[in-house]
Amino acid sequence: MNRVSIRLNLVVIGPLWGLFALAVPTIATAERSDLEGVWLPVERHTSEEIGLTPAGETAVASYVPLRDDPNYQCKPASLTNVFVVPDPPFEIRLYDDRVEMDFEYMDVKRRVPLDPTLTLEEAPYTVADHPHMGRSLGRYEGEAMVVETAGQEAGVLDTIGPTSGYPQSAQIRTEERFTANDDYMQVVIIHDDPVNYTEPFEVSLTYIRVDFEVLEFGCSVEEAGAEVRRLN
Repeated sequence: MNRVSIRLNLVVIGPLWGLFALAVPTIATAERSDLEGVWLPVERHTSEEIGLTPAGETAVASYVPLRDDPNYQCKPASLTNVFVVPDPPFEIRLYDDRVEMDFEYMDVKRRVPLDPTLTLEEAPYTVADHPHMGRSLGRYEGEAMVVETAGQEAGVLDTIGPTSGYPQSAQIRTEERFTANDDYMQVVIIHDDPVNYTEPFEVSLTYIRVDFEVLEFGCSVEEAGAEVRRLN
């Protein structure tokens, strides 16, 4: 089966995270350099209990995918949404002063400074082409890489899986923790949004290292709009 066929199958079953399980090891802390490489997600876990505030409940109840999913405008919904899309790979590159993450999905190119003198308010936009995805700062805690993000715009947090249609407010802050061991990596994203959720919740993803090239996604608003019209 070639890569295109694999991509198609994953897109079809991707929203059904949790209906299948893959044998993946527990991620142990290893070398920071293990984080470098190209990664493909193989497993996702979300907090079993996600407490919604009245505002959050209203947002979830009123969500209409073909109307409200910003991906149909070639605009990635959020950082979390980019991470949880189950098929396209992404690449991590480490430098002394920054971390670069190139996602195939929506051609998102993220740059995270490693500068202890910066505050989140002073940090550059984490994705220059999409300022709605906020500002990020990274640091190391032992062999784990930690990235904090603030300043994301209010909108849709996720469009896939058990949290499809869940919202985010402009007050949301996220913390991502990356740990890797050989050919496996775990990313735990902690979401803190007091407007929509009664307490923070986690999305945990396991990735496997792959020998793929990160290709151009090439989203077309015209083609995405045609898909919306066809489904309507």
